[in-house]
Amino acid sequence: MQTEQMRRFEKFDAAFPDYHAEMIDGEVYVSTVVTSSHGNMVLTIASQLVSKWFVMTEVDTVYEGWHGTTLLRPDISVADSSYRGTHMAKFPADEIILVAEVVSESNPENDTVKKVRKYALAGIPYYLIVNPIVGKCLLYSLPSGEHYRASLETDFGEPVPLGEPLGTDLDTSALYTY
Repeated sequence: MQTEQMRRFEKFDAAFPDYHAEMIDGEVYVSTVVTSSHGNMVLTIASQLVSKWFVMTEVDTVYEGWHGTTLLRPDISVADSSYRGTHMAKFPADEIILVAEVVSESNPENDTVKKVRKYALAGIPYYLIVNPIVGKCLLYSLPSGEHYRASLETDFGEPVPLGEPLGTDLDTSALYTY
């Protein structure tokens, strides 16, 4: 759905291509600097999944149920390997199996509160929050409306079990706090 809010966001986004921008419920959030720590944690998680799954970083993620007021760019999105080689400008949220966000120091509530509701509403089976501020991972599963019915918190260094269809444990031993 192309709303006036989304058109304005797209113009802003095109004017500042070096910035990381997202829109949640019509409000634009801009990150100017991604730290090497943040990027390293994204790579640590993504590298464990890329051999079996289609792993994307910062992909424009859309869902009709967000009514054209939200466009998210998860740090990591995982979809079926059949998507390898596709070049989609916007990726449908309902095709994503797992999203992961590494919490930023500047807007932690976006990753820990606002996006939980958005990803659950889109029916994304797993939402992993990697929180280097507190040294923990929080895995949400079983989406139902704007909530997830299950969650599992682990400390950095402990494995994070991902259920089916992923069927693997993420090694978090290389993660560290800010």
